[in-house]
Amino acid sequence: MCPKPLDETDKKILNELKKNSRISMTELGKKVFMTSQAAKNRVERLQDMGVVERYTVNLNCPVFGYTIHHLFIMHTNQGKAEDFIHFVHETEFHILHCYRVQENTFFIDAHFKEEGGVKDFAEAIKPYGHIHIHPVLEEVRHVHPVDE
Repeated sequence: MCPKPLDETDKKILNELKKNSRISMTELGKKVFMTSQAAKNRVERLQDMGVVERYTVNLNCPVFGYTIHHLFIMHTNQGKAEDFIHFVHETEFHILHCYRVQENTFFIDAHFKEEGGVKDFAEAIKPYGHIHIHPVLEEVRHVHPVDE
């Protein structure tokens, strides 16, 4: 829970940062009708409050040759969840996201350069449990009204 309520300016700043986290403080200030120093102070305050945790980049995986995109649901065997987490931390496979959704269930978002990579990944994680593989046919993008 946010320690202090966010006002409309805070929300506008957050929306602009979500659109472009590399925006200059001068440009951000113009968009939210503040000076660049006031915008910088607000962003720093949002960071101090824990509202803004990090700035990130979304990479275009196909540009790097990762043109095959699959989602996996992994149900780990009893006592294998921590071993699987260690595997995820150490693997060379291109795992974009891995979420633990239940005690022994993980949702994995991974990209591959070739279909053989999908098979290799499935074989590599087989010792930890069983998986359901879902090829991604298309990413459906949507802009939430709050993000506009």
